[in-house]
Amino acid sequence: MGQVVSEVGDWLNNIAVLALVIQLAGEGSVGLAIAVYAIARHLPLFLFGPVAGVIVDRVDRRRVMIAADILRAALALGFLIANRYSSLAAIYVVGAAIFSVSAFFNAAKRASIPNLVSGTEELLGANSLSASTTAATIAVGSALGGIASTVLGRDAVFVLNALTFLASAEMIRRIRARTSRERETEGRGDGETGGRKDGEMGRIGEWETGGLLEARSRFQHSSQRNRASPSPRLSVSPSVLLRAASDFREGLRYVRRDRVLSAVFVVAAGWGLGNGAARALYSIFGARLGEQAVEGLGAGLRSVVERPTDFGISALFVAMGIGGVLGAPLARRFNSGAAGGLGARMGRSLTLDGCGLALFSLMPNLWSAGLVLIAREMNFAIWWTAQQTLVMKRTKDAFAGRVFASYETLTTLMMVGSMLVSGAAADRVGIRAVAAGGGSVVILSGLLWFILRRRSEAMKE
Repeated sequence: MGQVVSEVGDWLNNIAVLALVIQLAGEGSVGLAIAVYAIARHLPLFLFGPVAGVIVDRVDRRRVMIAADILRAALALGFLIANRYSSLAAIYVVGAAIFSVSAFFNAAKRASIPNLVSGTEELLGANSLSASTTAATIAVGSALGGIASTVLGRDAVFVLNALTFLASAEMIRRIRARTSRERETEGRGDGETGGRKDGEMGRIGEWETGGLLEARSRFQHSSQRNRASPSPRLSVSPSVLLRAASDFREGLRYVRRDRVLSAVFVVAAGWGLGNGAARALYSIFGARLGEQAVEGLGAGLRSVVERPTDFGISALFVAMGIGGVLGAPLARRFNSGAAGGLGARMGRSLTLDGCGLALFSLMPNLWSAGLVLIAREMNFAIWWTAQQTLVMKRTKDAFAGRVFASYETLTTLMMVGSMLVSGAAADRVGIRAVAAGGGSVVILSGLLWFILRRRSEAMKE
């Protein structure tokens, strides 16, 4: 419920902010302005991800999420100042500040899910539910964002967004189940991994569990130390920062020792590189195709749609949300009962995801582009659910925060670099060529997964 309320507000806000950026940037600089805003939102996830991962492994994750929501509510009101003074710089600063805090919320949320459910099927269900509600909020929030921005004005949208963060904090406050497992797993022997028995871990298939025993034995001592010393009191001092850096490196070593996790991280980096182009260009596509669509309407209807850029951006993001809603149950159906085949499904869907982005770049109008986005997001739900479930099943609770924070850090770094290049390139060579290039990179990432997977199987033999 907290996710639903908060993300509806996010997408309400996103439509208004993106349209405002395009309006303030002016002709010839739109691509770069959108890219800078996207980077301002994503770069903090890279910068603060390592610290967030360490913190959520050592303190109450529920409290981290509540504190993050309250702080984001205050920061979200900064968009009122940016709109009043027509300042792109203020938009970038506010966006960066909100996502700096979001790094802590995201790491805590993902690390909490395996504590609230158990078993492969329940994890698939939880991730499918998370994906479907996220997609639904994209559709609902984007639709409401386009309407609210036109009818109520952008300032009203910014205030509504701030209120949704407070509502989310209240929902999360009501959680009574444990969102961390430090005390539950203290003193347990080698027979369990993050509170799950080896026999249960074996349900994800022989290849997916290969190498886990080696990783577990190497990190048994350090994980027991982490569980026994949650260190809830964290102050910003040189010693604490050094400890955070050391713990984060320990998490990266944990990933490196597990061949499957390493492969997931490699292809996720490629996906981030290609998807950065999509993140940077979707709003520009929507703005331009929205103006084109409104021009084709009658004079009476054109007068109703006062802001065609807001309308076009909203329409594409609504299409994304619809695709995600339709894709979530498909994701659970395709992945359910395929514990040993999660890797194969992930690779196929990732390759098709790139094909969808390449096809999107060829669409001539808003409606055909929307249909392609629906199909792409349906497919994306399948590979994302398989990937998240695979990572959750292979990661010990003591390292969950750091593993997901490092995942977020890596993909964000790739997307940030891609966004900057894509935004500048779009102003020079056009948005279609850049989107097609991004799709090609994602396709190659999907094919790379099959190569790494086969190599891992060969090494095991």
